[in-house]
Amino acid sequence: MRFFLVLLLLPFCSLAKDIYQIHPLSEREVLKTYTLVLRDACRHADQDWKSSASDPAVGYWGDGVSSGNQGIRTIANMVLASGTLLKYDDGLSEGERRELLAKATAALRYATATHVTGTQKCTNGKQWGATEKFGSESWQSGMWTGTLLFGAWLMWDKLEPGLQEGIQRVVASEDDILAKRTPPTGLWLDTKAEENGWEVPCLVLGELMFPSHPHAAAWHETAQKYMMNTLCTAADLEDTSLVDGRAVNQWVQGANLQPDFTLENHNKFHPAYVGCSSYFLTQAAMYYTYAGRPIPQAAAHHLMDTWRMFQTVLLPWGEAAYPQGMDWELHALPYLNLFATLATHGKDPLAAHFEQRSLQYLRAWQVMKQGDLAVPGSKLGITRHSVNAEQAAYGFIAHKVFRPATKELSDRAATTCDQGVWEYRYVDFVVHRTGKKFVTFSWKNQIMGQLIPIGEGHEGNPEFTVPILNGLVGSFELAPAGDAKMTVQEHSWKKTLDGFETTGTLLINGGRLKQTVKVTSIGEQAVVYQDQVTAVKDVTVKKALGVPVGIENDQISGGMRVVSDQDGQIIFDAQKPRQLAAIPGAWVNVDGRLGVVMMAGEGMAYAQASGYSPGISVCADSLYGSYSDQPKKFKAGEEAAHRVVIFFVEATAKETSALAKLCRIEEKSGGKVLRFKQGKKVVEVPLF
Repeated sequence: MRFFLVLLLLPFCSLAKDIYQIHPLSEREVLKTYTLVLRDACRHADQDWKSSASDPAVGYWGDGVSSGNQGIRTIANMVLASGTLLKYDDGLSEGERRELLAKATAALRYATATHVTGTQKCTNGKQWGATEKFGSESWQSGMWTGTLLFGAWLMWDKLEPGLQEGIQRVVASEDDILAKRTPPTGLWLDTKAEENGWEVPCLVLGELMFPSHPHAAAWHETAQKYMMNTLCTAADLEDTSLVDGRAVNQWVQGANLQPDFTLENHNKFHPAYVGCSSYFLTQAAMYYTYAGRPIPQAAAHHLMDTWRMFQTVLLPWGEAAYPQGMDWELHALPYLNLFATLATHGKDPLAAHFEQRSLQYLRAWQVMKQGDLAVPGSKLGITRHSVNAEQAAYGFIAHKVFRPATKELSDRAATTCDQGVWEYRYVDFVVHRTGKKFVTFSWKNQIMGQLIPIGEGHEGNPEFTVPILNGLVGSFELAPAGDAKMTVQEHSWKKTLDGFETTGTLLINGGRLKQTVKVTSIGEQAVVYQDQVTAVKDVTVKKALGVPVGIENDQISGGMRVVSDQDGQIIFDAQKPRQLAAIPGAWVNVDGRLGVVMMAGEGMAYAQASGYSPGISVCADSLYGSYSDQPKKFKAGEEAAHRVVIFFVEATAKETSALAKLCRIEEKSGGKVLRFKQGKKVVEVPLF
């Protein structure tokens, strides 16, 4: 009966497999797609538009407050989107132009009037903008002003003189205050790279738009100082080479990036902040080119060094992997801004590939949501919508300012690009990527591993695994629950001929259990996880949630997963969540993309998400390589768990079944080894 139901559902599964039509775009098609994204974004934002009760010529998108992301930031982003269309979209009707211009100018009036230099207040009774006393109200005002200013510049000739004067008043106030400050730096856990980066647009645009202002020269020098202190490292403090006529060590105040160009923010290695810190610099290059002025050398300080590091954690479809977890919406921020400038100005074919893929997925998700750029699963509404509209605007403008992008890499070339092993010792994670897999393991900030299938041929639906808490490592529920703290006693890693091996010992559940973990990434497709868990004290284990992998199962990924095992298949439909399913036998396969073979453990299971998770905003099912919900008591010193699990990416159910039959644990003179075949090669992995 189970197999019969599967046959009935398989046509729907097939439809879910390829839900996107992704293909190489000509320059004309790229521009057309950007235009469609921005037109629909502006139309959709109309539902969040509010006119002033006292003056119909004043209005705003969002909530209009002085702080937070739904206030001035949302206004600025939508002004930029509107200005981009008014400047570059020749297909707009006269009515559409009047509507865009009316809202953009009304929003500019609101923003200039409610600034600390104005006479009005925001909807929360406060004014926005930087003051001599640095506080929460002024924290991001430089970024908001820069976006607002560029949007205004794109339609400058259509603004009345009084509004132009108000805009100059705002930017002069913001830039004068920045000119008195020293750019901050921060290396561990909370970089200041993106905070320094977001001040750059306001400063650059001030000097370019108002070159006759008596403070323009000071703004220019301050802009260079903030550029140099964005992607800066400790080595810069000893560097006497000249940048824009001054030694590097005379510009740089400290370090925001590690020597390997990784950074930490929100207490973790955070690729989202690598991306945004970089694209504030590429925006500067765009402004200078738009103005017909030479780009300062400072705008490229460590940009390409950081880009080379960033590439190693970017997936073939343009999103980043998150080796230490993600605390924002997983699919929320496409790096169109960065990719487009590197593809056009930098003529980088990999960036061109990432831009084209990111743009097509963003457009597909926008269509799914009837014009909304807050992607499926997002809880941030107009805030996320406006941020993505800003990204699309900058991507579009890059093609207009720098001219056409270079030819993109093919799907095959992008998939096989940057193969190898990278050890990022300062932030303490290791990466191995091949043409079929991306695998990472982290020993710092968040102890976790992640395995992502990245094989060619899945452009129509690439989203598969997601970063989850304690990925691969798993967790234990004890009775009583008590302290859940996890600490690393020791760990090590080493490169091998075809991957890496990393081993470490953890004290978990507040020191009541000791867990020794080894992860071995081997060749094109395989990863072996093994651990041994010992009771440090007498404990009762209620649940053992071992070797978990997060499987995305929501609208973005098609909303359906096919889980195969020795007895047939189970369909997990995101619209109809079901109870946890025990997996019979020793192997399981999900969608013909991930095969799992359990060699030692307590049985596998698949737990479906009941809805979108907070934070990353995806439906993350959990596939457990070893699972038990049977309470067990252990005396101090007793073994509480011993798991050995093999993962094979881009393997079908049939291939996984065959592999399971060939896997063996054998006794050798040096101890037990796991033996299996990967292709024609016989692999042996020593076991605990």
